[in-house]
Amino acid sequence: MRALGWTLAVAGLVLAGCGTGGSEEGQGLRQAMARLDASGPAATYLEYGDMAHWRKLGVVTDKGPGQDKRWRAAVGSGFGDLAVSGDRLAEATGLNVFAANQAVNIGVPPKTAIRVEGALDASGISAKLTSMGAKPREIGGQEGLSLAEDNMIDMKGPQSGLGLINQLNQVVVTDSALVAGAAAEPVAAALGTGSSLAENPDHAAVADCLGDVVSAIVMAPTQPGGVVLYGVGLRRPASTADKAVDVVCVLPRAAEVGKVFKERLTTTAVVAGKPLSDSVETVAHDDVSSGDRTVHRALLTVKPDGPVLMANQLLVRRDLERLADPAAPVDPLGS
Repeated sequence: MRALGWTLAVAGLVLAGCGTGGSEEGQGLRQAMARLDASGPAATYLEYGDMAHWRKLGVVTDKGPGQDKRWRAAVGSGFGDLAVSGDRLAEATGLNVFAANQAVNIGVPPKTAIRVEGALDASGISAKLTSMGAKPREIGGQEGLSLAEDNMIDMKGPQSGLGLINQLNQVVVTDSALVAGAAAEPVAAALGTGSSLAENPDHAAVADCLGDVVSAIVMAPTQPGGVVLYGVGLRRPASTADKAVDVVCVLPRAAEVGKVFKERLTTTAVVAGKPLSDSVETVAHDDVSSGDRTVHRALLTVKPDGPVLMANQLLVRRDLERLADPAAPVDPLGS
């Protein structure tokens, strides 16, 4: 469906806008959005993840995932294919995603990029990328590195050995942030130098609705209809013993969306041929006001044996469109 993984890697000097690492609890998503260009690919799709919180809970260490299997599915949120390539990526480029603080990947192929924040060794990463064949290139007014031409795919190149395609074609890196992507334009849109996505009223409203989440997706509908934006997220657990609580946010274009959403998204809803109650204990609805926007919200308390990213599944499978938008086509397997 959307871009579920894209990458990073590096380029030397201090970046005027490449930003800071870390985030205050409850502000991570907003902070990540603040460093994304409102007119760039993030306006269509963004996926956010807070790796620092998973380290705090012991779900991961800086060496990789630990023994906790329940929450592991959420660990790679925002990091895309870089998390899958973790060990190989760290050895080859010096970028250890499990030691990073947070990440956000943005856009729809081919216009995608990833931004990783944390304490990075910019000179070390730059040196490793240069040894892989990267050449200096200015990207968005910053000094960066280029492993290949924009959108080029080299199946025999150094990225393929890392399990990547072209996510490291263009890279900008500082000691606090690394931004990478297949082409220069989307990378430039994640450098933190353009207009802020966090100041866009629609995206700000959905971020307010999601609240304190450790992972999230905010995206526009695949086709125009009664919804402006969808947002799903996983509320930040205080411990690994907590129940997973997923947040679903729907910013309406049509007035009837709120009624449809509340009536359809219940534990009796049928998704993928099964009742939602198989995985979810309760669904609680409310509305969230942000500026002059009202966002419809549902809180899903996931059963102990249910998927912690249940809301993500609803979004990715397009069940959420059917459950919220009266203009969406009916799924014959759904309710």
